[in-house]
Amino acid sequence: ALFVMDFAAIEDVDDLDLIPDEDLEETYLERFAGLKEMFPRPVLNAGSAAAGTSKSATLWVYHFARAAVWITVTSAIILALPLSVEITQIQVANEMKNMRKDTLFNSNQPRI
Repeated sequence: ALFVMDFAAIEDVDDLDLIPDEDLEETYLERFAGLKEMFPRPVLNAGSAAAGTSKSATLWVYHFARAAVWITVTSAIILALPLSVEITQIQVANEMKNMRKDTLFNSNQPRI
């Protein structure tokens, strides 16, 4: 009786155990879910806490940066727009003054 088989062990074989490992296609989600079984509960809790804190910090930085950019841009527009309009008006007035001066003084010169 060299070849004694344990039939109880054969009955416990799952259908997935009959398929070779090379033929099994596992999704990344299934692999990631399988990692849960590898780590003890405190490690999982610490990882979950770190991920939650990272997410909260990222969202806070995003909202803060968005508000800061909004305040900076609107303040710059409110402060710079009137100045820009005033500078443009002064430049146009100077150009008109120069044109009048040129036409006034150049009209007496004879054309060649």
